[in-house]
Amino acid sequence: MANRFREKKVEEEPVKTAPQPEVQDVESEAAVEDDTVTGDEPQSKTGRGVGRVLGGDILADKFVLKQIPLLLLCLVYLLLIIGNRYRIEGLSHEKQQAEERINFLREQRIQMQKQYQQSVKMSQIAEDLKETGVGITAGPPYEIEK
Repeated sequence: MANRFREKKVEEEPVKTAPQPEVQDVESEAAVEDDTVTGDEPQSKTGRGVGRVLGGDILADKFVLKQIPLLLLCLVYLLLIIGNRYRIEGLSHEKQQAEERINFLREQRIQMQKQYQQSVKMSQIAEDLKETGVGITAGPPYEIEK
């Protein structure tokens, strides 16, 4: 197993001058990354990716940390969508029950209206017969024998 720590060279303190921007060497960064992975066991990218996700190392990346507010916003929107779906499902169920009740009441109203019209016809006939002098019998009709 290789030593993962690198020794830093101690240099003499330079004369203080104006600060200069640091220039990073891409090759030295690649060398540092190569030193972190030992050559004994080759690891595939998927193995490292799954290990990072399961181990929680991916949450420490700067990119992921920058995206946390966006992820939280997406989570809130997702919860709102789910909640609205359940609410709308309940409202549609109530609407269906109300429509069934309305149809029942319409049918009942039509039946009552027919009964009323029939009773109005009977009373109208009775009034017309009273004017002519013929009455309506309360009992069943009977046959007159001669």
